[in-house]
Amino acid sequence: MMNTNNLTIEELERRIAHFEERLTDFIITDEQRELIKECLRELKNAKERKAS
Repeated sequence: MMNTNNLTIEELERRIAHFEERLTDFIITDEQRELIKECLRELKNAKERKAS
């Protein structure tokens, strides 16, 4: 879905924090919430790969 190969760990952390904050928005739809969760999974996996 997104290209995370060129992102630094700091940028990945910033994006993870952004999406986690978005999950607390009460005006987003269930569909948007699922998309955000998918993005978070992808970003966290990319961060784990970089940290290894």
